[in-house]
Amino acid sequence: MRMKKNPSRVFEIYGCLFELKRGDKRVPEFYGGIKGLIDELEMHQHAVTNVATLRGYRQDLAVSKFLSGLSPSPRS
Repeated sequence: MRMKKNPSRVFEIYGCLFELKRGDKRVPEFYGGIKGLIDELEMHQHAVTNVATLRGYRQDLAVSKFLSGLSPSPRS
């Protein structure tokens, strides 16, 4: 199942993956959390071998990171 392109959600998924810790979870539960995020990521960004598509994914991620770092109030 393919979803519409959503760079903001892709950025959120990457953030969740990097922040995910096992903590007190059992290994199967921890793995399930990782797998769920990877499965969702696959819906937004299917595996490709086309370099232009990969560059587009990387650009979307960079733009999302930039926008997420801006404060809500405009200032220079």
